[in-house]
Amino acid sequence: AKCKIEVVKVTSPNGGENWKVGSPHAITWTTNGTKTPVKKAKLFYTYNGGANWILIYTFLNSNPGTYNWTVPSANSANCKVKVMLKNKLGNTIGTDMSDSTFTISSP
Repeated sequence: AKCKIEVVKVTSPNGGENWKVGSPHAITWTTNGTKTPVKKAKLFYTYNGGANWILIYTFLNSNPGTYNWTVPSANSANCKVKVMLKNKLGNTIGTDMSDSTFTISSP
């Protein structure tokens, strides 16, 4: 069996965190080799376990592996973040989300 290497991996928040509304937290991810260069890195979050994904930020021509996020007022224990990498053709070349849910709570 061929071993599948994850192209991108969310490292934080990855489940179990409790982040307060309005506080700054770093969303972090690691990227392994991609067949085509990363042209865009898009960050999303969900407050309902993935039923809706809200765009946080789009990096153009960069994939820094970290983003300083001011936590929005979601007030939910069912949150995840997702990173999506795209090439210059707009094709998704890698995507990953938090392994399990984290909490956003009132300050």
